[in-house]
Amino acid sequence: MNQYPEEITRFHHTLDSLQGINDVCSGIDNLEEIKKADLSNPAFAHLPAGTLLRTDGGLPGEVMLQFEFTIDKSSESLNSLEFISWFIRDQARSGTLIQLRTFALPPQTPDGIQLGQTLKFHIDLFIENAPASLQPILERVNNINNSMATFIRLYNIPTKSIKQ
Repeated sequence: MNQYPEEITRFHHTLDSLQGINDVCSGIDNLEEIKKADLSNPAFAHLPAGTLLRTDGGLPGEVMLQFEFTIDKSSESLNSLEFISWFIRDQARSGTLIQLRTFALPPQTPDGIQLGQTLKFHIDLFIENAPASLQPILERVNNINNSMATFIRLYNIPTKSIKQ
């Protein structure tokens, strides 16, 4: 059963509709309590270390909504990734506190080589002075989703075929 609010689910579907994009999921983190020293802890590996190092940890009242996805390594997935990269950069340039970044695990562990198996992409949406209610955050996600869906149609970005 889906545990995500409707606005989050719609954004998952929009991302997942793009060719070569897979395994879309998301989560929310309270960054306010994150300190610089915490970033070396593997439990915090999914956090944007470079961003948090610049501010010496999370800002007061800051939360981050993170969307994660993988690609299938096809040429279509690279086109979709390029579109997502442009879209997220454009959103940031217009004032949204958002970024796209890569995530991967070490190339090798005692259990074997994992290079080529762990690459993921994170869309980080930062909310400063987070409200007590999730509704304003969900409205931001809804606006981002509506914009992305509009640009997918406007630029005729290829989407996955719907199977009957």
